[in-house]
Amino acid sequence: DVWLEARARTDLRWIGDEYSTRYRARLEATREFMVRGYTVVPYVNYEWFYDTRYDAWARTLATAGAEVTLSEHFRIEVYVAGQDDDHPQEETLGAVGLVAKWYH
Repeated sequence: DVWLEARARTDLRWIGDEYSTRYRARLEATREFMVRGYTVVPYVNYEWFYDTRYDAWARTLATAGAEVTLSEHFRIEVYVAGQDDDHPQEETLGAVGLVAKWYH
């Protein structure tokens, strides 16, 4: 089964002395697999950012990765991400990440 999820979020921010609000909308698709006895959850998501400082959709973020459960208390996540900014100036950023998660 493929899980499709949507999330809406609002960030209330003070940048220097200026207050602004950022609205975020994200769509995500995940699917769980068993690989050699380990649970693997690959995912893709796409997120849009609306920034009141510019009164515009200022950023998009695309991420693809997978989380692997190694034990009851430990998981790792690897991902690649691409971010495109339109405001205050056009910029593109790419990243590769590794996250270690320990649950107690």
